[in-house]
Amino acid sequence: MSRALHHYTAYGLRVQSPIALPFVPSPSAPAHEPDVVIRVGAVPAALPTPVDKTRLWESTPGAFLLNVDGVARYLVTEGRNILVEPRGGDQDVSVFLTGSVFAALLQQRGVVTLHASAIETRAGAVLFLGPSGSGKSSLLATTLQRGHAMLADDVTGVVLDPGGRPTALSAFPTVRLWADALDELVWWPRTRGKVRENMEKYLVPVERFRATPLAVRAACALTSHNRSGIEIETCTIHTAFKCLLKNTYRKRYLHGLDQRQVHFRTVAAMVRQVPVVRVKRPTYPFQINPLADEIERFLREHDRGECEAETGSPAVGASG
Repeated sequence: MSRALHHYTAYGLRVQSPIALPFVPSPSAPAHEPDVVIRVGAVPAALPTPVDKTRLWESTPGAFLLNVDGVARYLVTEGRNILVEPRGGDQDVSVFLTGSVFAALLQQRGVVTLHASAIETRAGAVLFLGPSGSGKSSLLATTLQRGHAMLADDVTGVVLDPGGRPTALSAFPTVRLWADALDELVWWPRTRGKVRENMEKYLVPVERFRATPLAVRAACALTSHNRSGIEIETCTIHTAFKCLLKNTYRKRYLHGLDQRQVHFRTVAAMVRQVPVVRVKRPTYPFQINPLADEIERFLREHDRGECEAETGSPAVGASG
């Protein structure tokens, strides 16, 4: 039986899919051909000559194959086509499709995939980098409550614009939150769906969403320590480069896909132009509002310092 086609926009790409993704679809089919076409069909057991492989996936320039037992097999080719052989329900299939699989597709297109959430500020995009459990999504949700708009949750795509500036791409207008974090955000809509049936993690739609790319203003790497208080320190270029490499989402894919040079050029441009800071907060208790306060204070002071350096006088409207 044929499936109805759904249309979405993410990372600046028009996506056509017979599998319903957990996002708000476009109201109608786009006037132009889709940039990404998802199809359902038989996926080969292996690539002919993989350059890199693990138990779950294998890759070669232009092709990536992922096998998730009990969920689906996925084949991504040329940064445009995704073939899916489902072995589970669409809900589980879409989780990996919009995560690891889409990351491989973006890398095939030369997009740097950072393990980061991103918001819009008046000065540009601010990224919250960190591994799973570091608080990226909770911090994103808290800043949205304070009036910022979202660009991406968990995976942020970064490219260089025609002028060579690092630019964050808009992803999907949903945020993934654990139940305890969501309960603290009382104004958020009660409409939510579980990411997976066996997880108390939910997908929540976001209204404050920026749908167009935005130059990156700063990147904040989230870590924890066993001391009291929140510490923020600006990284050297060398440390910032290592930080962005460490927080590259599915970095291992780059070798087999032959995208390491593209990744290096974008990251190198980013550390030259964008401040990367390490934000350390107490492991326990995890207090999200003080963390957001300190990051906002740091960004205000940094913006004021840059303005004074450029003009030779205090920034208009700046206060101590």
